[in-house]
Amino acid sequence: MKRVLILFLMYCGAVNASEKTDILKIFEHFTLASAAASKCIKSDKSELTAFLANYQMVTLFTLEEIQRRKSGITEKQAQEILVAGSTKATKAVHSVIADEGCDSPKIRDLIKRFHMQAKWKP
Repeated sequence: MKRVLILFLMYCGAVNASEKTDILKIFEHFTLASAAASKCIKSDKSELTAFLANYQMVTLFTLEEIQRRKSGITEKQAQEILVAGSTKATKAVHSVIADEGCDSPKIRDLIKRFHMQAKWKP
């Protein structure tokens, strides 16, 4: 799973693998957790709403950060980078689920993260 995170961040071209956790990694963590939760759990409406609100906030900051790091790109280009990376990350999680199931330790960890991200109060 760590490899997926690094590939996503390098794909965005916004960070290298040695950088500390930043908004792009936080976004990636939300994306991976969302992908796992969407396939493996049925969360209640309030938890899902809280998660999505936090995910939306992180997404907005991530778009700003991509534009800051890749000066000269438009908001639309930043969105395209984000969507492409999100799609790859989601497919990677869904592939793990297809191969190992929802009881995989990797997926269970992502679902725990989903619950924590829903409770997060930024």
